[in-house]
Amino acid sequence: MFKLRNEMHNEEKLQQNSHILEQIQKDHAYQNAKVIAIFYPMGNEVDLRGLITEEKVFVFPRIDQDGMHFYPFTDQTVFHKSKFGVMEPKGDINLDTSIDYMIAPALAISKDKIRVGYGKGYYDQFLMAHRPTKVVGVIYDFQEVNHIDMNSHDQKLDDYMKGKL
Repeated sequence: MFKLRNEMHNEEKLQQNSHILEQIQKDHAYQNAKVIAIFYPMGNEVDLRGLITEEKVFVFPRIDQDGMHFYPFTDQTVFHKSKFGVMEPKGDINLDTSIDYMIAPALAISKDKIRVGYGKGYYDQFLMAHRPTKVVGVIYDFQEVNHIDMNSHDQKLDDYMKGKL
């Protein structure tokens, strides 16, 4: 999936990304949510930053010693690169228990809403402790697969949005 994602033409990526953002904005759960968890795109991941508006609170993940936590984004937010190469926010107050709608990154998602992440389990662990009202994965069209074996610690998505040409 990394290889396929890296081989995408920029125009195709922009088109699929735009389609994903439109799907999210049409989702009633998103429209009604006050606190939205998104992520800073790494490599050629779906870029959700186009969703950021003043009407909602957007939070970004950071890996701390005790796991993943989500910190609010403001125009003063400073991001730094983590040891995993992920851009993470600096901040003091996490909003873990306030998240209404979470958008999770994925390498692949099955048609029955099982997500393959990056192998560290941070999203699954977070969801076990603080599951938001709705959890959505985002992928490009080729990242949808028919089946993924689910492990006991895996947390199923409520839905997923995929790009299309």
